[in-house]
Amino acid sequence: MSMPSFPPCGADMTKDEALTMIIASIAMEELALSHIINAEGEKLQYILGTLPGGHKPCASTQEILAVNKSAAEVLNTVMQSQMLLKGKLEKALEARGCMPEPEPPCPCGPSHPDRPHCGGPCGQKSAIHLVSQCDGFSWDNGFLLSWKCQGQRGCSIRWNKEHPALVDLDPEKAYALEYTINIRGPYCGDSAGAVFVRLTPCDAFLEVLPLYFSVKCLECEPLTLHYSATLFPQSHLAPCADLSLLLNYGGSLFVEQASLSIFEI
Repeated sequence: MSMPSFPPCGADMTKDEALTMIIASIAMEELALSHIINAEGEKLQYILGTLPGGHKPCASTQEILAVNKSAAEVLNTVMQSQMLLKGKLEKALEARGCMPEPEPPCPCGPSHPDRPHCGGPCGQKSAIHLVSQCDGFSWDNGFLLSWKCQGQRGCSIRWNKEHPALVDLDPEKAYALEYTINIRGPYCGDSAGAVFVRLTPCDAFLEVLPLYFSVKCLECEPLTLHYSATLFPQSHLAPCADLSLLLNYGGSLFVEQASLSIFEI
């Protein structure tokens, strides 16, 4: 990737030329972030032995967990940078007189009576905070984690108590998600499990990597699973999308507490 060229400091530029350069610099930063995300994905593919053309490394469970944690931290930093760049772009477009298109009608309004009302004014960025329905319960292999809502705003994220394991997202928007789960379980040897962010349909957003964890020390003390990721929409839009958390483990785990937050970006 080549570096952009900018005029020297103090160069004589019009307002439109200066704003164009600012927008170009934001685009270059976005391109750099996309390379970082791609590199993190290839790093995980390499350690798991799924990188096309690569060999299968003999990585231990702890090494896989360490790489997964490193990738999650990088993605969290990228997500924060994305939000800053979005703010800078909006200010630059506002200064240039390019106002954004008006927000579409609320999808939970009168034209969609089958959907619950979002509970807040439409047109603002959506967000939701969910917690586990109760403290201390068994989470079995292949089951989805059920939630109850503690706070919600906006229209593009919807949760319905009739389907407490599902969060309805707008597949045209991008989201940042973060969850924390405190688990405990019996010692079953040096085995591992995974928590998957399940998206239905599976091609509604770009692929989201699972969180792998080791159960070696679960009997001694609870393990805190902390995960963050960014959901980017696909170019071919799905009509709707559901998000849930799925456990992949050879037995049952005892969940002490769990929380899930999703923000529109």
